[in-house]
Amino acid sequence: MPILRHTRLLFFCLPLGLALAAQAEQVVVTSQKPYWMVGIRDTELSRACALGRFNLARSDRLVARFTGKEGAETLGVAKGTGVNLVDRVHKAKPTEDYYFHNHGTTSCEVFVGGRKGGAKPAK
Repeated sequence: MPILRHTRLLFFCLPLGLALAAQAEQVVVTSQKPYWMVGIRDTELSRACALGRFNLARSDRLVARFTGKEGAETLGVAKGTGVNLVDRVHKAKPTEDYYFHNHGTTSCEVFVGGRKGGAKPAK
């Protein structure tokens, strides 16, 4: 009888687990341009990302896909409003979007979209 009880519990919980695992990423940008054209590379935020102080909450939640011949890449995206963002340095601005290349590594680069003024996109 205990085996039957565990089997019922497994069949009850299995769909719930599959539903949680099946959460899909949301593509917020698709472009033929190179990924580095998405915005201005911010050195300070890139350094903070490499140190784990300015990061994505989930790297698979929001993404930007760049599919051109040059600079093809998928970047993680966070919003300055705090959506999908961990901002321990309090540098996010609500009008900006943040695009993460090599997130989770010491080579992390953060490109900023929506920034007024400043230089042209890096690279």
